[in-house]
Amino acid sequence: MSTVTSAGIAASVIALAVGVAAVGAQVADSHRSQVAADLSAVSAATALYQGADACDVAARTAALNGAAAQSCDIVDGDVRVTVSFRRAEATARAGPA
Repeated sequence: MSTVTSAGIAASVIALAVGVAAVGAQVADSHRSQVAADLSAVSAATALYQGADACDVAARTAALNGAAAQSCDIVDGDVRVTVSFRRAEATARAGPA
């Protein structure tokens, strides 16, 4: 009887550990995509004010951070960039204050 109980407890602990690892991976991906979006937006805004192609710079910056640029919009001098990393997606905006 105690072997069955021990096996049940072990299975529960393993299932909990797998669940925690999955949530942890999603949180890490979310943070990484937000960092890539922030860096892409800032580099794109800098490029815009230097006369370069802002969206091209944003896409390259996202790629260098392991993410993929999904969209890039320039509105009233602000650059808004959306990037994705694995299953996470993040948006950031940069421009004059």
